[in-house]
Amino acid sequence: MKKAVLFDLDGVLLDSMPYHVLAWQKVFSRYGTRIEANEIYSREGCLSADMARLVAEDHELNLSEPELMQLIQEKSKLYNELSRAEIMPGVVELIEELKRRRILIAIVTGTFRENLLRVMPAELVRQFNVIITGGDVNNGKPHPEPYLKAAEKLGLLPDECVVVENAELGIASGKAAGMFCLGVMSTQTAEQLKQADLIVSDLIAIRNRLIEIFGMET
Repeated sequence: MKKAVLFDLDGVLLDSMPYHVLAWQKVFSRYGTRIEANEIYSREGCLSADMARLVAEDHELNLSEPELMQLIQEKSKLYNELSRAEIMPGVVELIEELKRRRILIAIVTGTFRENLLRVMPAELVRQFNVIITGGDVNNGKPHPEPYLKAAEKLGLLPDECVVVENAELGIASGKAAGMFCLGVMSTQTAEQLKQADLIVSDLIAIRNRLIEIFGMET
């Protein structure tokens, strides 16, 4: 029996991915490197340290560990300056529905906790039973650790959890954790999200699907 919904943040609850892309592009441009948006979208969900390292390697940038850490800090600062991210349509209503039906909810993200708290309304953050951020794990998505840690904090087994993700790495993480995965086409195509158990267009479409998954009455 399913007892919880575990949400990714960027691109699922928050329309923030374009600002993450822009921040990465600007920070890498300081090294004379042009970054395409898909380089970020295809790796969405991984930890910032992994993102920086992989993109640097792709462009043959020989950056030391201190330089990578500085790049990540600059990216975080730029994101906070640039971001005009808003809550995705349907989020508030979906959360209210889940809370009303006493279904546990969590956020599982590679984003830094301070950035999450800066961009998410405090009253919405308080609705979640558990929040797992990049600083809470040793291994980011697609490793199963983030979702397994969320299930542990909720006191649930993996097969009692439903994951809501918009990216390949996030879905891979949820599946590796042994969870049912819903893919949302907010930033990637159905083909890219094909590992998901079910694919929907947006969060508004999720409500009816959750009723089916949880066996709830309308």
